[in-house]
Amino acid sequence: MSIDGQALPLKPAQIELFDISKSGCRVRTELNLHASSHVIRVLLHVRLSDENRTFSGEIRWQRELEPPNHHYGLHLELNDEEKEALNVELRGMAASRRIIVK
Repeated sequence: MSIDGQALPLKPAQIELFDISKSGCRVRTELNLHASSHVIRVLLHVRLSDENRTFSGEIRWQRELEPPNHHYGLHLELNDEEKEALNVELRGMAASRRIIVK
């Protein structure tokens, strides 16, 4: 994790995952990271189906839609193999009705 290119010690924070695709996701948390003023790189740890996964990404936007919660848009930095694996996993979850595809 880093802010404006300066590495920071890892400090896990609880978030809610709202949307995810092979290019990015939207999360919600009470943390105000002031993302509009900084370049923030993150590690996102999620369990979608059977495996825990870790994705690197960068916060692209922040909105306070439901105070005190902040919504963040993350760009996930996945290689082609990781994108395909995530796509397959999401399709499987949709087929078993564990997620809603919009």
